[in-house]
Amino acid sequence: MKISEFHSDIDINKRQTPNFRANPMIGLAVNLDEKVLLGKAVLDVVSLDAPQVIMANNNQERREKFNKSLFSFALGYLSPLVTLPLTNRFAMKYIGKLTKSFWTNNHKAIHISNKFLKDAEPMMAELTRMAKGVKKNPFEEIYYKLNSKKQYNPRLNIDELLKSCGGDKEKLRQKLINAKNAVLAFDLLFTSASIGCVGFFNNWQTKRKTKQDGYSAEFYMADKSIVEKRAESYKKKEPLRKAAWLGVLTALTLCPLLIKKGLTSQTSNAFNNYIKKIAPRLDYNDGIYMSRLALLLASFGIYSGITLASRNQTELKDTSIRSTVSTITYFGGDILIGSILGRLADKYLKTNIINKDIENAFIRKLIPPTKRLRSLDPRDKKIGAILYWVNLAMLSVCMGFGIPYLINKMIRHDVEKDVNAQNKTNLYIKRPRMEDFVKG
Repeated sequence: MKISEFHSDIDINKRQTPNFRANPMIGLAVNLDEKVLLGKAVLDVVSLDAPQVIMANNNQERREKFNKSLFSFALGYLSPLVTLPLTNRFAMKYIGKLTKSFWTNNHKAIHISNKFLKDAEPMMAELTRMAKGVKKNPFEEIYYKLNSKKQYNPRLNIDELLKSCGGDKEKLRQKLINAKNAVLAFDLLFTSASIGCVGFFNNWQTKRKTKQDGYSAEFYMADKSIVEKRAESYKKKEPLRKAAWLGVLTALTLCPLLIKKGLTSQTSNAFNNYIKKIAPRLDYNDGIYMSRLALLLASFGIYSGITLASRNQTELKDTSIRSTVSTITYFGGDILIGSILGRLADKYLKTNIINKDIENAFIRKLIPPTKRLRSLDPRDKKIGAILYWVNLAMLSVCMGFGIPYLINKMIRHDVEKDVNAQNKTNLYIKRPRMEDFVKG
């Protein structure tokens, strides 16, 4: 199973540990280069979250930015390490009904890539290959000992899987598709909803602490009355915005049904063929080894929740810009900068970092991908690791500090505009009239 279309030369089922002792910085770069979700966590924290907390206008906004970072890291990057193994077992037992126990190694059949689930025969061949590599499960061994059961199979038992389907390979294929897409639907919903609600949570916490409904970045820039007035119209529409977000989450959760339809349908048409083509890009075994496409789908729910929680027009522009920048940074910005740096290194340092064995596609010609760091020779690997950290530093300066600086200027401009308008209104109201000097 491949991680992404830009880096498709690494098999995630082959878990290798980089050599941290020889050179920790190179080892860490190699590790982050392969583990997509972990790499995104570091990218977000270093290039986006930490700088934006530093660039906040006041303590209230700083607390909100910190909450968002903390929730994103804990729920988006750490929780899958716990939830995904459990949901895999749950789906195999109760959705696919392919296992009888939570502790059996047969739940690992759900790790099969979607590209092998297009037909029954490739599925069986891949399951047979996977069975040779499944490691001994200590929890299953303890389970059997406690229940005084003599038979224990430390590997994937294909015969048991087929037995649960009455020996029907096609039925096994259908059940595996159901189990995989149930896990995908839960993961998309949980990740999007839990992180996306941070905006609404911050609004509630800020109001509870400050008794204000306005945008926290504007506090101390103007009188409380002006800040509150700027939020009046948005406050009335909050139920409508929450309903819109729930609609986005619902649509996102139903997306796996399209994957199921494309894989199970025997009809060959443009839609089904396209779904079968992209289905493998939604594969992942655990929280660290996740594809970019799954992250992109989850981002729609996350950023829609954060954006729809905006308290006035200025915050809407703020969150929209930050969400767009965050998406571009991870789903293109780092790849673009990495490609440019790699081509410069190949030209002037005589390295071999750019992957020249790629598909004949326009986007790949325009932005040729780099090779995985692990596949490079020692000299190129050292240079590639240095370029990885340079890439991260450039993103931190541009996206983490540059964008917030411009956004803060935009916020001050919007507030000053309303303050000036309010001052003109007050001046007109207080202007002396002839009637004030004439006694009746």
